[in-house]
Amino acid sequence: MSALDGFYAAWNNARETFGHGTPQGGAEYDASGPLRQMESDLAEAAPGSAWSGAAATAYDTANTEHRQVFGKLADLDKRLAAYVDRSAEVVSAGRQNLDAVRQWVTDAAASVPPGKQRDIMLMQIASRGLGQLGEVIAKTNAESNHVARGLGGLTAEYDAVKTSQRFGGEKDAPQFSHDEEKREEGEEDKPYKTDMSSGNIEEVDQANRDKLEELREEYEQLPDGQIKQDRLRDISAIEEALTVPDSHLVYLEEPSDPSQMIGAGTSVGDPFKADHVSVSVPGVGSSTRDAIAGMTREAEQLRGEAAEVASETGASTNIATIAWTGYQPPTDMLESSVLNDDLAQAGAPKLTSFLADLDGASQNPNQTLALFGHSYGSLTSGVALQEGASQYVDNVVMYGSPGFQATTPMDLGMRDDNLFVMSASDDPINYIADLAPLHGWGASPNDVISENGDLRFRFNHLEVDAGDTPLPGYEPKTGASGHSEYPQNAQERMSGYNLATILLDRPDLSVTETPRSW
Repeated sequence: MSALDGFYAAWNNARETFGHGTPQGGAEYDASGPLRQMESDLAEAAPGSAWSGAAATAYDTANTEHRQVFGKLADLDKRLAAYVDRSAEVVSAGRQNLDAVRQWVTDAAASVPPGKQRDIMLMQIASRGLGQLGEVIAKTNAESNHVARGLGGLTAEYDAVKTSQRFGGEKDAPQFSHDEEKREEGEEDKPYKTDMSSGNIEEVDQANRDKLEELREEYEQLPDGQIKQDRLRDISAIEEALTVPDSHLVYLEEPSDPSQMIGAGTSVGDPFKADHVSVSVPGVGSSTRDAIAGMTREAEQLRGEAAEVASETGASTNIATIAWTGYQPPTDMLESSVLNDDLAQAGAPKLTSFLADLDGASQNPNQTLALFGHSYGSLTSGVALQEGASQYVDNVVMYGSPGFQATTPMDLGMRDDNLFVMSASDDPINYIADLAPLHGWGASPNDVISENGDLRFRFNHLEVDAGDTPLPGYEPKTGASGHSEYPQNAQERMSGYNLATILLDRPDLSVTETPRSW
């Protein structure tokens, strides 16, 4: 068997693993439409003001639980369909890549002239083809594994919905209220987590503020020590954040263990009604007590810059910006956890859940959502996007990133035109980013590749250095340097301007960066 014959035999074997026929999409698995209709029908069947009393309360409780189940199932079906669609895309892309490798080998072999060197050259072509074949298989397997992990997570969530239902069952079974059931089983109340389903920012904000005051009273009873000090600092930082004008406590999560951080999210503006919303995810050293107040002030500045850009371009100024500290990042750069993704893996489901709840509570069907991940927060965001959060997100910016587990935007369910990177040339994180492949975090965010003879960033870069914007007469912007300046002083910096354009879903107005400027 010649070298070429060996390549074609290997190619045929590889192609067989991709199956035949058109890959099945996820549409037939998506019953979210009828489920949403059932949820809506039940909402119309609520008791209302015409019926009151104990029976009405019991009926309303059951009705609410039914609605919640249908709503959750609708969300799960939609995510299931997205995963199946993603699986089909992976198979189709793998087939196309295999065909491209085969065609390249065939064309290259046909161009080899006869002579003494022909066999050697054909062997080299076959060897290179086999190498490319291996890369296609490895990439496809990695993407398929991501999908499989996501589907595995959905299975657990479907099971959780099934086991949480407190209606139906055996007709002779005794009926208990939710609280009675928990007392029978010896369970305690679950820790508080924001319910945003009403889509009413004032109601959500007030409920969270009331709970925050309860947490203060509870934690003040703890023995003196670091845990008590940290939890009260979390609460004080949240209260400081809420002094920012037009700020709201949109998310609050009580830890099951007081030694853990209180998760929080503040919005500047109403994220349920805004036309454009952003969610910022922080990195190393950004626990609630250390970051939420500063991030909320940064959110106010970003909203201001976005409003100015919108005014200049005649776009909507109905904008909301969210600062989210809902996961525990590494506490400092010296922690060993900085060099693994354990905390990112733990935080990603919380981020996905928050984005899903935010999407479900939105009162604006035309709303756009931008996700901004800073530092280790970009890694957490990358994991979340891979596991389904991409369905809720229109645009993404990763800045000061050590890597986000992707070699292409498609790995995150995104595209070249809606996923962006910002990197200051003097940001020390760039040295860690260069090692992203060794950590299993995908390609370096600053990787430069050759395309049609031209150099470009693997992921589209936005400018952070000082300069002018494309808007006529708009003030020049200052630059950002180091690791922390990207989101600061958004109304002055180029990085703030670029975040504002992505928030507004106007990447055409952003200032891009090329490898030549590095």
